[in-house]
Amino acid sequence: MADPGHVDTFNRIAPRYDAKFGKDCETAHTVVLDWAAQAGLEPRSVLDVGCGTGKLLEEAGRRWPQARLYGVDPADRMVEIARGRLPGAELTVGRAERLPPADASVDLVVSTTAFGHWSDAPAGLREIRRILRPGGSVMIAEHAPPGVLLRLLLKAMGRLPRLYDVDGMRTLVADAGLTPERLETVPGTFVVTHATRNG
Repeated sequence: MADPGHVDTFNRIAPRYDAKFGKDCETAHTVVLDWAAQAGLEPRSVLDVGCGTGKLLEEAGRRWPQARLYGVDPADRMVEIARGRLPGAELTVGRAERLPPADASVDLVVSTTAFGHWSDAPAGLREIRRILRPGGSVMIAEHAPPGVLLRLLLKAMGRLPRLYDVDGMRTLVADAGLTPERLETVPGTFVVTHATRNG
């Protein structure tokens, strides 16, 4: 099966990623972190799935200085840049479907603009449920599904990530054993999902 994450592409653009896509990513980061704050979360541990160059974790560390920071990304060049930015974080080359943390060990999992590139979204969400502490939260922000013309263009370019609307995300998180708490399409065309592990 072809890798939907285009790891080679992300490795190639890693040195330019923040300059090229930083504004889009910052919007998603802000939404996810603001939602976490609105939910009253004070995590002692934060895992970013698809951590890229580490910018979201960097901001999470500023907001929650008490939190232990973890990141996982399949692109080794992205992780290398993140390690330079976050020397105190535990950063791993890996995939959502096989996360390094132990069972019930993480308070908050975040993922922005990466979910559509996971090889197996249901398996990744089950892994998130496994590593979340009871009462822990996951916050995901991913681009909303494109319209027909853009979808055809992306497909022709071979770069069609799997994108879900609010109903699709609600079904995916519930099927993984997570409790959907808040799901919305926000300005900037992101679908944002907050779900929790209850028990």
